Amino acid sequence: MRTYESAQSLESEQPSIADMIAEVASAKSDVTLRSAAALRQVCRDVITGEGSTVVGRVHFSRSVDDYDTALCALILLLAGRAGAAVSRAEADAMFDIGAMAGDRRDRGRFDDLLVKAVVHHVMAASGCDVPSREIALAPVTAMNRWALPIKIKTEVRSWLEQRLRDMSRGAAARAIAKAMGVETPTELSVGDIFDIAA
Repeated sequence: MRTYESAQSLESEQPSIADMIAEVASAKSDVTLRSAAALRQVCRDVITGEGSTVVGRVHFSRSVDDYDTALCALILLLAGRAGAAVSRAEADAMFDIGAMAGDRRDRGRFDDLLVKAVVHHVMAASGCDVPSREIALAPVTAMNRWALPIKIKTEVRSWLEQRLRDMSRGAAARAIAKAMGVETPTELSVGDIFDIAA
């Protein structure tokens, strides 16, 4: 059991959400690594239901709500302000949040953001032009307006297939697999399409 002092120590070691946002927004180098670190902090707080990203609000452990999703979107958008595509580290952090949060309380917005961020990364890592993050990750932008079937580089395909296997059978995993044309354990159902589109 944690003591009050150790709990305070852990909280003081975590940067505030304002500091994380400011660091990503003002960074001149390693922007996507800083963004990935901020997303990993969101993941830790989603797992425990405690921490700097959930201070001042009721948050259940292993759940993603509207605020968590908006925070992830803001972090990703700030990191892309100079035109950088979603990085592998950021995509991995988004996959991790999705895997840890079994409870979605955001009307499907996190899954939409996850799918778009991963597809953005895969296309860019395979040498394709991608729109800015501001356009690609926007909730109002349909992914089929910018994501095209492509030949995925072998190493990127291997990484993606492994991450999709780790995700198991979620609608987001199937939507990514369908968009990228990679193997998935099950087919995308009509219900899944409506879940992602909602």
